[in-house]
Amino acid sequence: MKLLIVDDEEHLVESMTESLPWSEVGITNLSAAYSGKQALRVMEQDPADLVITDVRMPGMSGIELIGAIKSRWPRTVCMLLTGHAEFEYAQEGLKHKVSHYLLKPVKDEELLANVREAIDGLLAEQEQMRELVQSQAMVHRNRPVLRANLLNNLIQGRPWHDRKLAEELALYDIPVRVGDETTLILIRIEDSEQRYGISDMPVMGFAVTNIVEELLGDGYGSWSCEDLYGHLLFVVRHSREREESEPLERLADEARRIVSRLLRLTVSIVLSSAGVFPDSLQELYQRCVATIRSQIGADSDVVVRLNEDHGKAAPHNVASLYTPPLFAHLLEAGSWQAAREKLEDIFGEWRVKYSGSGEHLSEIEYALKAAFSYFVHKNGRLLADYRLNHASDYKGIGELSYWAFGMLDKLQDEMNAEMSESRHSLVNQIQRFLQTHLSEDVSLQAIADHVYMHPTHVSKVFKKETGENISEYVLRLRMDKAVFLLKDSKYKIYEVASLLGYKNPTYFIKVFKDRFGVTPQEFRE
Repeated sequence: MKLLIVDDEEHLVESMTESLPWSEVGITNLSAAYSGKQALRVMEQDPADLVITDVRMPGMSGIELIGAIKSRWPRTVCMLLTGHAEFEYAQEGLKHKVSHYLLKPVKDEELLANVREAIDGLLAEQEQMRELVQSQAMVHRNRPVLRANLLNNLIQGRPWHDRKLAEELALYDIPVRVGDETTLILIRIEDSEQRYGISDMPVMGFAVTNIVEELLGDGYGSWSCEDLYGHLLFVVRHSREREESEPLERLADEARRIVSRLLRLTVSIVLSSAGVFPDSLQELYQRCVATIRSQIGADSDVVVRLNEDHGKAAPHNVASLYTPPLFAHLLEAGSWQAAREKLEDIFGEWRVKYSGSGEHLSEIEYALKAAFSYFVHKNGRLLADYRLNHASDYKGIGELSYWAFGMLDKLQDEMNAEMSESRHSLVNQIQRFLQTHLSEDVSLQAIADHVYMHPTHVSKVFKKETGENISEYVLRLRMDKAVFLLKDSKYKIYEVASLLGYKNPTYFIKVFKDRFGVTPQEFRE
């Protein structure tokens, strides 16, 4: 970060530039100017990230300077430093989005703290901009995958608020909107002549998708993905004009013939009845899958259209077990509260829909047992290690739910203990680093580099575990060592300052006096 200090009092500028430890707050490039016009010339040669300027200067005031800077370098952070406390200066500063307004004489600690705060804000803004650009580029690169993932989430029953879903559809440039009348096309690809290997089939799926989308053209808005069973699924937005000239059945049959002729593959195609997106999406999809299984079966090279009055037995499964996010995934992610809510939904559904059904109780038991077993086995443990009875030992819903919630509590306690131990180890590692490198660079970034973590995470963990900021700990460590060196060594004051990592002995003397009420020399005496 580059800092520019502007003031017509040269001695004040020199004092600020030479006596303060700017590097400790992130300033690595420091320059000075003694008038507004000179400051603008400095900015033209090498724009500063942060400008501290006096208000009253001959020729051009600090307010005018900030206005000129903001018009040409809008991302430069500006601070006002003045001996005049008139309210109009503060008002003018606010108009130009001045980050801080400081009154002379300002304490060194206050000035450095405000600069650090301004730099943190600037870095956060820059990081936010980088993340925005990166996210936009990532969306563009991964748009096909993101589209497919969204559609898979919808057909699996993951709930979406209409407003949020509309935003996602627009973000991914999907030509289907909430409330549109749509039809589903489900395609099963068959390589009956075994012309292709398993590794070739994704490419064949891509080719079939291109053929279908080209046939649908601009008249039908379409959105596609590959489902969990390897089928190709298309959500097709209705177009009455296009349907009159080219019905979907005719296009589906044409796709079947083209795939057979060009790719030497056979496909079976199911077209659903019409429905409103997204309300009918999951039901229509399940009907299409059931049709592939029950009506087409081992046959191939057929096109089937579901009727509006197509009958289907109502499902009898405990739907909460299979609605994303799955219980097993919540355990794996460590989302304990969400996992608890998931259990409440599962047992609540049984009580409302299937109360008294031992068969559905068994369905819940098997699913939860599988989820818990997967999680504990993946973490090198066994269910028996948790000293709870096996799920099969319980006959009623009350006992089964008691077992499930008990398992969840045990796992959460164990994972929290592991996390606490990991954080404690991290804090010890940080403290050892600081104790052995106190005379070197002990900035937050240096610490983060040492432990291979992000600076923000390091700072939060240290604060949470110790109750003090890293900067407070470093200051306490330096002052404790300063006391020891001043009492039990013959080092001169400037040598003590150097051993503690203070490049400026004057600043060390000031910090020591602020903490103990006497200078280092007075303390030694």
